[in-house]
Amino acid sequence: MDKALAWANSVLGPVEVMSDQSKEHGGHESFTCRIRTRLGFCYLKVHHTPSHWNNEVYAYERWAPAFGDFAPKLIAVRDEEPLALIINELPGQIVEDMQLPISREHSVWRAAGAALVALHNLGTGDSFGACLRDGTYIGETTRDAGDYVSKRFKAQIEQAIREGYINDMELATVQAAYEMVPAFEGEPPIPCHRDYCVANWLVGEDGNWAGVIDFEFAHWDVRAADFSRDPQWSWYRRPDLLEAFFEGYGRTLTPVEAQQLLVAHAEYALSAILWGRDNAFYGFEREGREALVHLAPLLKLE
Repeated sequence: MDKALAWANSVLGPVEVMSDQSKEHGGHESFTCRIRTRLGFCYLKVHHTPSHWNNEVYAYERWAPAFGDFAPKLIAVRDEEPLALIINELPGQIVEDMQLPISREHSVWRAAGAALVALHNLGTGDSFGACLRDGTYIGETTRDAGDYVSKRFKAQIEQAIREGYINDMELATVQAAYEMVPAFEGEPPIPCHRDYCVANWLVGEDGNWAGVIDFEFAHWDVRAADFSRDPQWSWYRRPDLLEAFFEGYGRTLTPVEAQQLLVAHAEYALSAILWGRDNAFYGFEREGREALVHLAPLLKLE
């Protein structure tokens, strides 16, 4: 971090560290601090792995501008160890940390859905997956959405079985969701934030949606990836919020897209179990199991 701060001083002039903003849970791939600069408050983010640095820099340079003033601007990039970037601070508070009136919640979710359209309409990619900063794809690539989703989901199911993380009923639920993967056939790779949720949405002093942050996990994915990553499990706890979101997004899901979303919800629930167990984040693991219970009847298992 000392090297990163020295670099920040060299590109922005004197900076002052205000607070550590790193994620407190395990498994995170970066260190972040809030700094005061001549440009105002900014965030200095140091990545532990090149892949996450590449993901985020590529997304801030190519995709974040789709949100206009409702996403941070990339101020500077360090392309040698320690890999780092500096972004400006958007005014506002994290939606996840706020208690809003129901009408205001609906307004925020509606605005978030409307804002996502511009990102998804930027165009289609040559393949699914993450990119280097120059746009070169990382690792094995495919443009077959069914193959892409299948491999990712299957690997998680195999891990859950191997480690003994799920019971027979949970396994039946995720396998039923896996059988729906063909619903993704023909889906093109589009720009996805992949962590588009209240944990990364801001609301301003006026109570309105003020933007989205944290593009670390962004890459070319299926559309449903931006509809399903919800740490508060609103799809079954608060379906009214999802209704407002899709009102803003401007479309009603087709029957095929509804199937895709079931798959995405099941995959996210399973990933919560795996990640929660592996990182001793047992509350998240428990929530993943509860989500699978809610999914079982939707997948015609009860």
